[in-house]
Amino acid sequence: MDRYTLKLFYLKKKVLFPYCTLTVFVKPTGEAKAIKKGERLIAFTIRSRLDLLWNRKRLATLSEVIDIQTSGEAIKITLKGLSRVSMKKIIKYTYGEFEFINSQIIEPYDSLGDELRKKSQELIFLINVDESDKLIKLLNYIVDPAQMTDFISNYFIMDFRTRFRLYKEIDIRNRNQMLISELNILIHQMTKKRKK
Repeated sequence: MDRYTLKLFYLKKKVLFPYCTLTVFVKPTGEAKAIKKGERLIAFTIRSRLDLLWNRKRLATLSEVIDIQTSGEAIKITLKGLSRVSMKKIIKYTYGEFEFINSQIIEPYDSLGDELRKKSQELIFLINVDESDKLIKLLNYIVDPAQMTDFISNYFIMDFRTRFRLYKEIDIRNRNQMLISELNILIHQMTKKRKK
């Protein structure tokens, strides 16, 4: 399998899912100032310093810088996740050598996404925000199961540990089931709050 090397962008206790965006604020150091709009980077989640030592076979996200804004004390960088990749090694803590992960082929109209879509819609109704209708319409447009699980994980799961667990799961069917379990917990919690 082919290996590639790109600049690393460390995310401290943040996860960038493929097909989603993440905005981070960084100090205006030389390395941060060198990042350009349109550049491709490897977004690598760090939970602790140990992740720097044991980084082989860890997942990272191939990403593209879609926006950069500089203000006095910080640089605001918006990244768009493109795909999960498998880290092979870190070179001088600046570059990452990686391989692409073979994508799992699942038919878009497989019943896999039906229950997940229903649970998401149920949660959206409970949250009842101004954008609820837009979110439901957007979910109906997503037919790729991998994209749907990543989208829902990104926008509905806020707990870092749970997000990271979902992110690390490569098998789409397993990720789908994990996500349904998490949505059931959220729906149960919100229903209890409403009854009080």
